[in-house]
Amino acid sequence: MKSICLVIKLAAFVGFSLGCAEEIAMAQLTSSVHGSEITLQSPQVRIVYHATTGKMDATWRNGSKLSGVESGVQLANGQSLLTSGYAAHRLEEQRIRTGENGEHAFTITSTSPGKPTLLQHIFLSEHAPWFSIVAELDPDASAIGTRHFDAVILNGKDAIQLPHGTDLRLLHVPFDNDMWFRYKSEPVSQIKANELFASEEVTAIYDNTTREAIVLGSIDHTTWKTAIEAHADEGAITSLNVYGGISSPTGVRTDTHDTVPHGVVHGNRVISPRIFIGAYSDWRDGLEAYGEANAQLQPPLRWAGGVPMGWNSWAAYAEKIDYQRYLGAAKFLHDALAPQGFTRNKVLYVNLDAFWSRLDAVQLADAVENIKAMHTEDGTRFEPGIYWTPFAYWSDDLDAWVEGTGMKYRYRDILLKAPDGSYLPKVDGGRPIDPSHPGTKARTSYFLKKFQEMGFSYLKLDFLSHGALEGVHYDPKIQTGIQAYNQGMKQIVDENANRMFLSLSIAPLFPSGYGHARRLSCDTKGHIGGGDQSTEYMLNSLTYGWWTNKNLYIADPDHVVLGEKADQGARSVEEGKSRLLSAIITSGMILDSSRLADDPQGRELAQKVYNNRNLFAVANEGKTFRPIEGDTGDKATAAFIAASSRGFYLAAFNYDDTKPQDVTISFDRIASSLAKASSVNVTDVETGQKSDPAHGTITIHLQPAQSKLLELDSDSAINAGTHTRH
Repeated sequence: MKSICLVIKLAAFVGFSLGCAEEIAMAQLTSSVHGSEITLQSPQVRIVYHATTGKMDATWRNGSKLSGVESGVQLANGQSLLTSGYAAHRLEEQRIRTGENGEHAFTITSTSPGKPTLLQHIFLSEHAPWFSIVAELDPDASAIGTRHFDAVILNGKDAIQLPHGTDLRLLHVPFDNDMWFRYKSEPVSQIKANELFASEEVTAIYDNTTREAIVLGSIDHTTWKTAIEAHADEGAITSLNVYGGISSPTGVRTDTHDTVPHGVVHGNRVISPRIFIGAYSDWRDGLEAYGEANAQLQPPLRWAGGVPMGWNSWAAYAEKIDYQRYLGAAKFLHDALAPQGFTRNKVLYVNLDAFWSRLDAVQLADAVENIKAMHTEDGTRFEPGIYWTPFAYWSDDLDAWVEGTGMKYRYRDILLKAPDGSYLPKVDGGRPIDPSHPGTKARTSYFLKKFQEMGFSYLKLDFLSHGALEGVHYDPKIQTGIQAYNQGMKQIVDENANRMFLSLSIAPLFPSGYGHARRLSCDTKGHIGGGDQSTEYMLNSLTYGWWTNKNLYIADPDHVVLGEKADQGARSVEEGKSRLLSAIITSGMILDSSRLADDPQGRELAQKVYNNRNLFAVANEGKTFRPIEGDTGDKATAAFIAASSRGFYLAAFNYDDTKPQDVTISFDRIASSLAKASSVNVTDVETGQKSDPAHGTITIHLQPAQSKLLELDSDSAINAGTHTRH
């Protein structure tokens, strides 16, 4: 067959012009048809679509390869379709366009007698080592709809190949940060035959030693909850499926908290989630590129005031917060902590958490007035914050009137229901609210206006995953939980209009763009280790989720808790400093939650832990540190790295509060510039003291519960460090 190449022109997704000629390329992107092979190629990746099989192979310049990629769907009427089951596959000349980020979209149309047409849109970038796939149903099949749309299907032991990958791992990413779910780097060799590996939205397939990786994940979060499922046998991945439609009605998968199936998506045009597929020499680069791709399609919400710092009432006082304790904590911030450097951008937030209703209306108004009147000698002002759960109801009084509705709706009206009309079960003790109901929308408007009028400038939004649950929604246009969540969160963002800093607490990882910050993990307190709520637990989320910072939100490390009278507060200065350092290397967002109003131990620890301007200077840089290693299973790695003005910052932690520990790191795991340097200067950031120069490796001696932040520099490292990401 004559070779056909396509000149790509700017146009809409459907219906646009193109030109054809022999061997024509634009911006180093080519498409050609040779016999039964359709070839799409960029400088980084070559995709060959086999028209005889309905499957495609992707080969990267670095030698990584995916073989036999296909798409499929399970229609709501029970019919299953796979591109490999179609008789004809052609490159569609009327579906090519210039897309986002210098991409171009190509469409493969699969047809067969008696089957609805199935389309695959392939987005290929001119400059990046990744492409993306979206599958689409034709109008007839779209009218039927689906609750399970397979964008990427791979089968066979040789389907996934890394050039030097001998000890592959699969990364599990949780759907949200509830219930102390952890990230997990799962060795493929430990996945048993018939055992299901699952991740939500994204995974990385990588060898930690070579760091080579293939990253796959959804970059569209308007409709679907996207799942990644894999099976393995004898150390090889035998199948991988990336599909829209995850839910857990059978209890097999509880990640999303759903009790009813994913909604059926139907209409004039039904498309799968858009799946990012990239190959990288370093899995960390791949996940950062994936984060950036999400940010380009859905930009993060920006806050002009930068990363916040201040105090939160939850771990300190929980349901025992009152007027005196709230203002007492603010006074200690003002009198003792702010003068020694506990401040940022001349603003400190003083935030009420749950149970702020213990303050009556007069006390609350007076407390806000007092906070806003506070200033330090250097001009630092104090801003009040508050807490709210827009999609969760905490009472069993279903006949109570919904606030802001003028007694038009009761809570039983706005609760989310199952297809049989029953109320969905409680999650975390709260009843799910339907974000699309007009009563919910009126309630949202009421509370947002109330908080703004009272003068709050910080709003913590909690238990947001309730709003993403599957169910029967009031708005007939809402077919899935994620569509409802998008609608509800968009209302909050629009009506807030950037007046208050929006801090998402328990919330899905995706979709982003609806909060200035999101907690990186679930509740974290002050103990160094010991499981849930520990510094180690939070740093597990940083180990495998650092790439979310700034791409999706400010990564919130949760509050720093000092003193044994607070909930799981740090018991020593060393343990407290480690918790502080964990916040510094996450994003620099620091919210204390110690009993500053009335606990002598908490006050003493706070003055000692927060009395270091060198550490605050690093926190104010707003950096997110990368993990050095990614082979820790569901635990945190011990060492993290980030660029500094002179070379590199290195943070190391001992998660054992009973025994000392040495952390030894080879410089070639940090940067080639350090590995090649004749000597590397080592400075303790906290004290400013220099150690003997290091050569080839560095060993950090840590006492129980201790951590250290070092700066490494050499003449060659200075230049290299300035180009390190994040």
